[in-house]
Amino acid sequence: MELRDIEIFLALAEELHFGRTAERLHVSQARVSQSITAQERRLGVKLFDRTSRRVALTPVGRRLREDLQQAVDLLHAGLARARAAGPGAERTLRLGVFGHAGYELRPLVEAFRAAHPGGDI
Repeated sequence: MELRDIEIFLALAEELHFGRTAERLHVSQARVSQSITAQERRLGVKLFDRTSRRVALTPVGRRLREDLQQAVDLLHAGLARARAAGPGAERTLRLGVFGHAGYELRPLVEAFRAAHPGGDI
């Protein structure tokens, strides 16, 4: 299953409307319908009960939505960690203080060092 098909499935599972799903993903309504039909054919099960007035997830569709959402969340988290580790990930925090105010900032400095071990103050 392609990532785009997973996105279409998850959006339709949330919207429960082919037109709104197509609009949200900037694709045609036919593309949404074709994707879902292909997924159902590939898996050999109905994912949605649809009539001309209503779209609802089947029990298998609900379970697939839960499983795929977890996978997509992990994927996004992994990509975010990779971006955070890229160039510029080590950051410098520059502080300017007058007088004895530096002592009051100590808890903030320690929190920054704990959250950003590679960072510099």
